Amino acid sequence: MDRSLQKKIIFVLSLCFSLLNPVKFFAQEPSQLDQIRIQIWADMDAFPGNFEEEALSPEEEKEALNLEEDELEIFRFSINRAKQITPYLLSGMLGGWGFEYTPSDKARKVEEYFELTVLKPFDTAVNRISYKSPQVDGPKLKVWAFCDRTATQKIVYQRWISITHPKIKGIGEASVEKGFEGIQEACENAVKNGVREYWRIYEKNKPKEIAGSILIVDNPRIYIRQGKYVVDLDFFMETDRIIRYSLY
Repeated sequence: MDRSLQKKIIFVLSLCFSLLNPVKFFAQEPSQLDQIRIQIWADMDAFPGNFEEEALSPEEEKEALNLEEDELEIFRFSINRAKQITPYLLSGMLGGWGFEYTPSDKARKVEEYFELTVLKPFDTAVNRISYKSPQVDGPKLKVWAFCDRTATQKIVYQRWISITHPKIKGIGEASVEKGFEGIQEACENAVKNGVREYWRIYEKNKPKEIAGSILIVDNPRIYIRQGKYVVDLDFFMETDRIIRYSLY
């Protein structure tokens, strides 16, 4: 891609994101308590998977420097993939995710089970997402996403950081061929692996079931390694219950 076309693409991406979510590009950034700031990237090319594509409006296409249809396709997929990933991650940073985990136990013939649920789905009527500084990095589009917390969400965040919750790191993987669902699966595996490793240290005897919730902190990291999405998360964990096997 030559330099002039790359500059053209960056301008168009800025225009497209600003039309989707008007922002003040030079406003002073609030603290993490007031505003969440995360970097999102999306592939330029689609991987197979369940993805509902949204086309740019005719007005946006007209404003987009009259680029060719094949050039506009680059932006359509990337922008809308970013618009899928961002609310999902923000749901884990605003309201948190709940989990239920049954560790595997070969002696008892118990298979591992893990379920992750969004405690409160992201609501665009409550939280507006602003996208800033889009840039092309090889085959990827990178953009910074900003979201203001509501007064209630600030209280929730302060509760999480004021109470002694363990801060855990978890890394999970999933196939890139699953598209956005692969990113969701990698997030689920990251939480599962983090919870499992934590309780391996603090529980000498493997429990029957663990249930609780997590709140993502810091910037979620997503990258590709050997054909897989890798998600690296830092999160606080609150354990609601631990059910232990009865002693015989």
